[in-house]
Formats: sequence, structure tokens, C-alpha cells
Amino acid sequence: MNCPWCEREMQLGTITGDSRSKVRFQPEGVKYSFGELLAGTGLVTAARYNWFYQGTPAHFCSHCKKMVIETDVSR
Repeated sequence: MNCPWCEREMQLGTITGDSRSKVRFQPEGVKYSFGELLAGTGLVTAARYNWFYQGTPAHFCSHCKKMVIETDVSR
């Protein structure tokens, strides 16, 4: 995949979470309440989860230092 910012080739990789919580997207300036966190607000549904692994594919541009991921943010 080519970088949408500089058009150089991007390296495919993975964004992962830790085993304590799922991968979550939180917009800048937004703070989720405890109830929203329990309800699953912002969970990244494209991430794959099991007991040993959490992650989603991503493309990284080493020139721009930016990543592109394809995902569907739930709720």
C-alpha cells in the first residue's frame, strides 16, 4: 500500500493491545465514563481477540511515521 500522505511504500504490521483490555479507539478530547467503558464504547471491531493475542492489521510509513488501519469502531 502507498502512503496517502507522501505516496511512498508502507510496511504492513499490526496494532496490538494487552491482555488486560481490548483494543479501543478514543477520539481526542473525549473521556469515556466507566459505564461507557463497560458498554464497549470505542472498541475496535476489526481487532482479533483471544486469550493470547489482540490486534488488527496496519500499514506503517517509516518516512511520515504514520499508520493506516481499516476498521469499524463499534458503538
